Amino acid sequence: MSSISRRRFLKIGAASASILAAGSYSGLFSEALELTMGGGQVSRTTGKFRKAIPSTCLLCYARCGIYGYVENGLLMKIGGNPEHPNSRGRMCAKGQAGINLLYNPDRILYPLKRAGARGEGKWKRISWDEAFNEIASRLKLLMEKGHPEEFIFQSTRDITTQDFARRFLNAYGTPNGLVNTDLGKQNKRIAQELTWGAGIEVNDVARTHYMLNFGSNPYEAHLLRTSFAQRIQEGRITRVVGERVHHAAKLVTFDVRVSQTAGKSDEWFPIKSGTDGLVILAMANVIMKRGLYDREFIEKWTNVSVKELIKSLSQYTPEMAEMISGVPAEEILRIAEEFASSNSATTISTGGLTKHYNGTYNERCILLLNAITGNIDVEGGFCLPRTYQLNEPFPTPPLPSIKSELIHPGDYPLAPHEIPYAVLPMIKAGRQKAGIYMTYQHNPVYAGPDCSQTEEILKDESIIPYYVAIDSSMTESTIFADIVLPEAIYLERWELESPPAFEMVPFISIRQPVVKPLGEVKSFMEICIELAKRIGGGMEKYFDFATPEDYLDAAISKIDKLVDVGGLYYLMEKGVWCDKDEKPVYRSYEKNGFNTPSGKFEIYSERMKAHGFDPMPAYVAIPEHKDIIKGELILTTFQWNVFTHQDLANCMWLSEIVHNNPIWINIETARSRGIKDGDKVEVRSRIGRLITMAHVTHGIHPYVVAISDSCGHWGYGRIAQAKHFKSKDPNTQLIWWEKQGNGKHPNPIIPLRSDFIGGGQAWMDTVVTVRKV
Repeated sequence: MSSISRRRFLKIGAASASILAAGSYSGLFSEALELTMGGGQVSRTTGKFRKAIPSTCLLCYARCGIYGYVENGLLMKIGGNPEHPNSRGRMCAKGQAGINLLYNPDRILYPLKRAGARGEGKWKRISWDEAFNEIASRLKLLMEKGHPEEFIFQSTRDITTQDFARRFLNAYGTPNGLVNTDLGKQNKRIAQELTWGAGIEVNDVARTHYMLNFGSNPYEAHLLRTSFAQRIQEGRITRVVGERVHHAAKLVTFDVRVSQTAGKSDEWFPIKSGTDGLVILAMANVIMKRGLYDREFIEKWTNVSVKELIKSLSQYTPEMAEMISGVPAEEILRIAEEFASSNSATTISTGGLTKHYNGTYNERCILLLNAITGNIDVEGGFCLPRTYQLNEPFPTPPLPSIKSELIHPGDYPLAPHEIPYAVLPMIKAGRQKAGIYMTYQHNPVYAGPDCSQTEEILKDESIIPYYVAIDSSMTESTIFADIVLPEAIYLERWELESPPAFEMVPFISIRQPVVKPLGEVKSFMEICIELAKRIGGGMEKYFDFATPEDYLDAAISKIDKLVDVGGLYYLMEKGVWCDKDEKPVYRSYEKNGFNTPSGKFEIYSERMKAHGFDPMPAYVAIPEHKDIIKGELILTTFQWNVFTHQDLANCMWLSEIVHNNPIWINIETARSRGIKDGDKVEVRSRIGRLITMAHVTHGIHPYVVAISDSCGHWGYGRIAQAKHFKSKDPNTQLIWWEKQGNGKHPNPIIPLRSDFIGGGQAWMDTVVTVRKV
C-alpha cells in the first residue's frame, strides 16, 4: 500500500466512479480495490472469497460502521466494522437488511416522466439527458424571472448530503432548503440551541452512575441508537477501573408505555402524557431547596443565581406534580435526591418528551436539571457533542439574500429552522409561491400528519405546478411527481459522516459504493453537479468537481492528520479515522464558554423573553388535554426497533418480523369498553378514523393508547404492502403474511399541530375515542 503515491491515489479516486458506472472492475479501480480494501470472508456455501468493503450505514440516524461482503460483484452480506468508534462492530437488524433495499424488485432504476394525471401511476421511461434538460430549463426560467425562492427543496433528514444540498440551493439563490426531522428533534434542537448553543447532547451513559429517562426508548429508537444502547448496557453493569469497583448505574424511566427500554429499567413510572416537564421541575425544586445543587457551576457558568432559581422553582411542588402527572410525590422526592447525590448522572430524552405542544419547554427543563446538579459536560454526564466540521470547498456560494417565510415563519419567531410538516400547508395558504417543488428521499404524504390534506396539495397543479422527486422507490408521495429521478442508495454512493462521538474524540467515517450502482441510478451529488452545469448563470463555478470523490477530498483537506495518513485513501481502506493521540477532554466550555450570546449556559433566556415567552424553564399544560372529557383518550405513536419511521417496510426481512401494528390499550380501559385482546376497534380523532386490532396490556397508562408509525403503507412497494408476488427474487413468493395485512398507519387521523415555540409536530397530543367494532 505504501508504494502508491498520493498523486496516484487521486488519479484512482477520480476514475473510480465512472469505472463503477461502466460496470468494470479492471484497470485503476481494480488496483485500488486490491490494495486498499482490507479484510474478507469466505462463503460457507460456495467456498468463494468475499471482499469486505468498509462503509457507513444510513438506515437510521446512528450511522454505524459496516462492511459490505461482495462476491462476483454482488453484495452477499452486511456486517459491522469493529474499527468504528461508536458502533464498534455491532449492528442491528435494520443494518443487515440493507441488502433488501439494494435488490428490492420494486426499486426505481431509470428516470421516469408522468404520462397521465397526477397520481394515476402512468409513467414513461426517459433518458437522464431528457430529465436533466427539462428540470434545468425550468429552474433556469425561475432564476431568469428573478424568483429563485419559488424553487422549494425538502428532504427527509439532516445527513451529510445536506451540506451539498445547501451548496446547490445557495448557488441557485433560494433560501427554501427544508430538512424534515424525526424523534422530536425539532423542539429538542431549538430548546438546546437557546440554552447552551448546541443542537444535540451526548449522554455519557457508559461512565455514569444514574440515568433518568423521560419518554425515550433507546433500545429501539434513538438518534444514535445502536451505539447508545451499547453504552447504556455498559453503564448498567459493575466494572472495575484500576483498583476501584464501580457499581452498576441505575436506569429510571418515565414513559406512558412499557417500551423495551422501560421494561428493562430498574424502575418505570407510567406518567400522564405531556406532563414530564412538571415532574422534572418538581425534582429541580427539591434539589434546590435541599441544597443538593452545584453552586459553583450555577454561579460561574449559568446566567442565574441560586436565589433566583429557588424562587422560580418554588411553585413546582411534588404534590402539585403528583396531582397533574400521577407520579407519587414521595417518588419524585426520592428520585430527585438520588439523581443529585450520584457521583455522576445524566438524563435521556427524545420524542416522548419533546413531541408535544409543550415540547420545547420540556427539553429546557431537562437541561435545567443537568445544570443545577453540575452534570454538564463532565464524565458520566450530559455532554456537548464532539464532531468534525468538514471544509466547504472554495469558492463557496453566498447565502441567499431573499427572506423566506417557510424557513423563518413569523408565527414562530424563535424557530431558527423550518416547520417541516407545515411547508405544504403554508404554500397552499399563499405564504410562499411554489414554481418547482423537489423532494429528496422525502415522503410527506405518508410521514406527515393529516395525510389526506398533503395528498390533495400534491395533486393540485395550481398549488404545486411542477414536482420533481429524487427517490429509490415509488412512495405515497413520489407517485404525484412529474419527474422521478432514481437515486443511488447508501450502498452505491459516496459521502462523509462525523456523528457525535461517544468516546468524546471526534472521528470521520466514509460511505462508499460497495457494489456497482444498479440500472441507471445516480447519486444525489452527481445529480446536483449536472444540474448546476446545465443551469449555468455562474452557478456551475461552485460545482467544478469531476466526481463526488473530488468534493469529499476537499471536505477533509483541512484535517491535517487525516491528510497525512492518506486522506480519502485511508478512509476507503479502513472506513473510519480518528486521531489516536487525542484524549477525551471534559468541561470543554471552560476554554471558550458556551455558544450562546452571553457565553454562559442560559437558564434564563433573553431571546424567549423578547418574544413574550417565559424566559425560565416552565410547565405549560397542553390545551386539548385540559379540556378532555370522559371516554376520551390520548393517542401516542412509537417506532418499532426494525423500522425507521417512514422507511424500511420494503425490507422483506424486517417486514416479516413486524408487519402489523395493533393499538395498545390498558386492560382496565379496554374492560370498561368491552374490548378484548385481538378485537377490532375504531379509533376516531377530530379529523378521521381508522380500524385496527386491540392489544390489551397492563403496560400502558390508562388514559393513553399507542400505535406504531411505520406500518400501513398504501404505496412504497409490494413488500411494504404485504403483497405476495413473483420476481427475480424467489423470496417475494414467501410473503406468508399477506392475509394478515400490513397494519394501519396512524398519521391520517393525527391533525397538524405544532409546539407553540419550536414548531415541531405534536405527535403525542391527539385526543381520540376508541370503541369496539
